[in-house]
Amino acid sequence: MSVHEHPEAVLRPELSFDRTVSRRLVHRFGLEEVFLTDFQSLEKDGPFLAAARLPRAHAYYGDHLGHPRAHDPLAVFECVRQALLCATHLHHDAPTGTKAITAECRLEITDPAALLLRAGDERGYDLELRGRVDLAKHHEGVLSRVVHAVEVQLCGAKVGTVTVDTALRPPAVYEKIRLKDRSTTPPMSDRLGHQETPSDLPAHLAGRRDADNVVLTRVEPGEGALTALLRIPVSHTGMFDHPQDHLPGPVMMEAARQAGLLLLTEEFGRTPAKTQLVSLTAGYRRFAELDSPITVHAQLAPGADPREGAHELTVEFRQEDAAVARMELRFAATERQSGKAHSGEVPRAL
Repeated sequence: MSVHEHPEAVLRPELSFDRTVSRRLVHRFGLEEVFLTDFQSLEKDGPFLAAARLPRAHAYYGDHLGHPRAHDPLAVFECVRQALLCATHLHHDAPTGTKAITAECRLEITDPAALLLRAGDERGYDLELRGRVDLAKHHEGVLSRVVHAVEVQLCGAKVGTVTVDTALRPPAVYEKIRLKDRSTTPPMSDRLGHQETPSDLPAHLAGRRDADNVVLTRVEPGEGALTALLRIPVSHTGMFDHPQDHLPGPVMMEAARQAGLLLLTEEFGRTPAKTQLVSLTAGYRRFAELDSPITVHAQLAPGADPREGAHELTVEFRQEDAAVARMELRFAATERQSGKAHSGEVPRAL
C-alpha cells in the first residue's frame, strides 16, 4: 500500500502519542519542552510521518488573551520544527553534533478554526505530521541542505503547512560561519542573564498575560508603522531552552507577531484577543547576536483595506545597520470562528 494512495490508513494506526521521543533527537534540554511523540521514516530521503502532542498548559505557548481559546500557531510550528530536527538524524542520518541553520521558513494556517480548543476533547491536542523532502543537496556524501514541506493535521482536519529550508553543517564549519561577521567569540546566553531587563510594554498590548513573555520594548509608533527594540529574554526557558550563541529564529517570529498585533491595534483598533496569526514567512540573512541591540521595524502593506480580505505586513530586524531577518505576516479576526472548527471556512482576514 502506498502512503500517497491511502494517507489516512498510514497516518492514524501507526503514529503513537503515548510518550515523547528522546529530548536529544529534538535538541531540547527540558523534558517539558519536548512535544514530538513519534517519527516514522517511510523512505530514505523521501516521505516521513511524525506525531506531536500540543501542550495542554504551557507558560509560554499557553499564555494568550485570545478568544475563543485556540492553540498557538507558533506551538504548531515548534512541533514541526522538532519533527524536522528528528528527521535530520533518523531520516537523513546526520551525524551527532550537526548544526541545523534555518535559512527560510513558512507557516501557513489554512483553517484557523481547526485550532480552536474544546473542553473534554482529549484528541484535540494530537498533531499528525506528513512530511516530504522537496530538495536535498549533499557535500562529500553528507546532507548539506534540505527543504522539507510538512502537512499538519489536527483531529483529522488539515490545519496548514510548514516549509523549512535548512543548512546542515558540522561543528567545525559552524564555528567558522559564526565568526564570519564577528571579531570576538559570541557570548553564550546563559552568561548574559545579568543584562536582561523587563519590557516597558504592557503585556496585554502584545497579546499576553505574563510580562515575561513580552519580547518588545521602547515601542515608537509611526504612520502605518512602528519601531521597537527586541528584548532578549535569555533566562526564559521556553525561548532559550538551552544555552545559545545567537538569538533563536522562533524568538524573532514571536517578536514579529507582537509587533504585528501592536500595529493592528494602533491603526485599526483591533484587540489582540480577537486577532490570530494565520501566516508567517521568514528569511534569515545572518545570525542575530546576543550582545548588540536589535531593532524591529514593522510596516503595513500599502494600499490594502483590512476589511477586504488578506492583509500582510512586513517586519524587518536590523542590528548594527545590517539586515538580520525579514518576515511577512497575515492575521485573521476570530469573531466568527466559534462553532466552525471543521467546516473548512477560513475566518475573514484583517
